[in-house]
Amino acid sequence: MASANDSSKRRRLLSSTCSDVSCLSDLPSVVLAHVAKYLGAPSRALFSAALSDKNAAVSTVSSERNSAIVGNDWSTLDFGDIEHSLSERLTDKHISSVLSCIDAVNELKTLKLTNCLNITGAGLEPLRGSTIIEQIDLSLVGKNCNPADLSPYPPISCDHVLPILDSIIEREGCSISRCLEGNPNEACADCVKENAHLLLGKFQEKDAEIKELKQQVDQMQCRINFLGEQLLDQSEKVEESGRGSVS
Repeated sequence: MASANDSSKRRRLLSSTCSDVSCLSDLPSVVLAHVAKYLGAPSRALFSAALSDKNAAVSTVSSERNSAIVGNDWSTLDFGDIEHSLSERLTDKHISSVLSCIDAVNELKTLKLTNCLNITGAGLEPLRGSTIIEQIDLSLVGKNCNPADLSPYPPISCDHVLPILDSIIEREGCSISRCLEGNPNEACADCVKENAHLLLGKFQEKDAEIKELKQQVDQMQCRINFLGEQLLDQSEKVEESGRGSVS
């Protein structure tokens, strides 16, 4: 009986809005969110990004609709979760729109660009300065696959990727621990290798700065403890002296 009532309510909702619907983006957010439940994570984000483009002029409605569709759990985004035929056609604009839709700079910890063979890396711009991201897989292939087997080489470029990685590593509180540099583009791979020591050097400098600060804090704590003990000793001596004077 409950199922029949739910179905009846959905039919009434749809029938009440059909007269006002001229395209998919005109549907109520609750309907679109219900549809999105049946999509994989990357597909939900692509779906929301497409609708956001349609409703760009209505920012508030677009933002509310986006939240309803994509949800809040975006610690991992793997484009390998969608059809290969779709992911290999995605452009940097698609990647950028998806990352913006899920608020990747504040939410995403792991990004896998599996089968995104049509990107230059410019679409990673929404991740610039992220302190949350921990892993970016730039190999563009799935697990147990060799990027060197790809032909032709994808257009991903270190000219786009390195500045974004650099901006992440430079941020205080940087979380990135691994960036898989099995890049299928030979020219880009060579460029990454040439510049990897610079990025690693900056990461090590940040790590060294953090360790030095921790040492300074430890030293300050030891000094505070020492001064505290001295004050306690002085206080005890003053009390003893006071008791002696009274006697």
